[in-house]
Amino acid sequence: MDEVERLAAEDSVVIFTKSSCCMCHTIETLIRSFGANPTVYELDQLQNGREMERALKKLGRKPSVPSVFIGSELVGGSNEVMSLNIRGKLKPMLIEANAIWLPQSKLYCLTSLMRRCCMFFILQKLKMEAESKEDREVMTAAFVPI
Repeated sequence: MDEVERLAAEDSVVIFTKSSCCMCHTIETLIRSFGANPTVYELDQLQNGREMERALKKLGRKPSVPSVFIGSELVGGSNEVMSLNIRGKLKPMLIEANAIWLPQSKLYCLTSLMRRCCMFFILQKLKMEAESKEDREVMTAAFVPI
């Protein structure tokens, strides 16, 4: 069990699978569709795979695969992950675990644009009020267009 918990804590999303399990592939594909890059351990391909499978069963996983850990927390198997997705809770979990990155929110983009526009107008006003041609050239060089 220590090995499973250690591996689960090494990455934001960890999935224990078997290469012959179609639901394992489905769950991995679902998580990847959000932009996450899970670490996948195929138990039937690992030397200590049977030992790890027993450890997953001790954690209450029956069947043992797929077993999904998000943010080091055992989320469950295919039923639990699909349920989270249907209820709209899977994506927030992935975000919270830093498994996926979202583009800047629209509000942040709008605020940033407004800030840049204000800077533009302030620089323009300062350029108009500048006393010498040299001052105006310095301000023009400092201006970065939007």
